[in-house]
Order: sequence, then C-alpha cells, then structure tokens
Amino acid sequence: MENLKKIKTFTSKIEAEIAKGFLQSNGINSFIFTDDAGSMYPAQDFVYGVSLMVDKKDYGSAKELLDALEFETEEE
Repeated sequence: MENLKKIKTFTSKIEAEIAKGFLQSNGINSFIFTDDAGSMYPAQDFVYGVSLMVDKKDYGSAKELLDALEFETEEE
C-alpha cells in the first residue's frame, strides 16, 4: 500500500470500475478501495467514497489519461 497513491475518489463503484478499466486498457494497473462492508452496504460509497489507487510511478500517466476523459483527479 505504501507504493500506491490515490488518484481519484468516486461516489460510486461503477464510475471507479470504468476508470479502472480505462487505465488497464492503457497498460496501467489500478486498485479500488471501498468501505461498503463487502458490498453489503453500497450506500456507504456516497459517505466514504470509492478510492482509485495507482502505483506512484504510474501516477503522472494515469492522471493525464483520466484528465483527458474529464475526470477531476486528486491534486499532487
């Protein structure tokens, strides 16, 4: 986890999965973290958000890709 950096926090897992798939199709691995009790309480995503994390070395490339899709990414 220490090599990962949050690139974006989403309000739904679906949006996070779309962004993850887009990054993966461009050769960047990403990981989704959520606190929804194993999908038992999906409404928790609105409260705590769904984090999309990438490897620190891929952060710049991932940010450029997501910004091109008009996702607002986290500031460095």
